[in-house]
Amino acid sequence: MPRQLPRFDKELVAEARMAHSVVLSGERAKILSRSDWTPKKIEYLYELAYLRLFAAWETTIESVFLRMMCGHSTRFGQTERLTVGTYCRSLRDAEMAVLAGNRYVLWHNAGIIVQRCQNHFRRRRIGAPPIMEAIISSHRARLDAWAAIRHRIVHEQNDARVRFDQASTMFAGRTYPASRPGKFLKDFDGRSTPPQTWIETAISELSGLASQMV
Repeated sequence: MPRQLPRFDKELVAEARMAHSVVLSGERAKILSRSDWTPKKIEYLYELAYLRLFAAWETTIESVFLRMMCGHSTRFGQTERLTVGTYCRSLRDAEMAVLAGNRYVLWHNAGIIVQRCQNHFRRRRIGAPPIMEAIISSHRARLDAWAAIRHRIVHEQNDARVRFDQASTMFAGRTYPASRPGKFLKDFDGRSTPPQTWIETAISELSGLASQMV
């Protein structure tokens, strides 16, 4: 019987809650000591918390993928390798197969993840793609937008600014001063009920997608 995939989605939720708690602590501190906590400092907290969230998302994707390479079963069963019966014997073997001689691979780009799934896994008997490929493909635009927000936090190039502006426009219908993600992340998602900030929307969405893959 194949081993069951661990609930990596729960680890993502725990990491997200920890990151969000730092933001909430900052917001409370601002109320108690307005002079010390400027709006810019609070925005930096949101950006740092988002980096931790997105890092946890990437770790979840990688962890699930490598264990699928080893034959671990999700709630939908095992995902067959392209070459039937060739599951990796260890996580190290799976990692080496994915690296294919490279020092590292990226897990933030939805298109690259889909291609990686197609390079290693067979389609299911009913013709549907493997569960990870199906989920990532169907949410590709939003996942690329969430990645663009992470990219803008760590890069100052014009391309990062442009991609962030495109992402914030897709999500919130507007751009933000200086193309700063912190301003976006602390803003409220007007389509959420009850109202929540965009970082809370990101937590809910990425956690929800992770839970569908395990």
